[in-house]
Amino acid sequence: MTVSEDVHQLVRERAGNRCEYCLCHQNYVMGRLQIDHVCPIVKGGSDTEDNLCLVCELYNQHKWTKTEATDPRTGRRVPLFDPRRQR
Repeated sequence: MTVSEDVHQLVRERAGNRCEYCLCHQNYVMGRLQIDHVCPIVKGGSDTEDNLCLVCELYNQHKWTKTEATDPRTGRRVPLFDPRRQR
């Protein structure tokens, strides 16, 4: 993925320089926070700003192309947290 510097800066500012999943600030993670797709391209996502988020490498490597997981309490498949949805 190639994101323009303007879009990269917009995503970083919108996220407050924090991983949008674990909320860890850039000052407290090893390496630089990365731009990632909320909905992966392989699952129909796009490169639009509303589908991009700032993530730490640890979360990015764990999430990969997953969009859902099994709830350990209910055993049901549920969507993963989406930082673009209202909380």
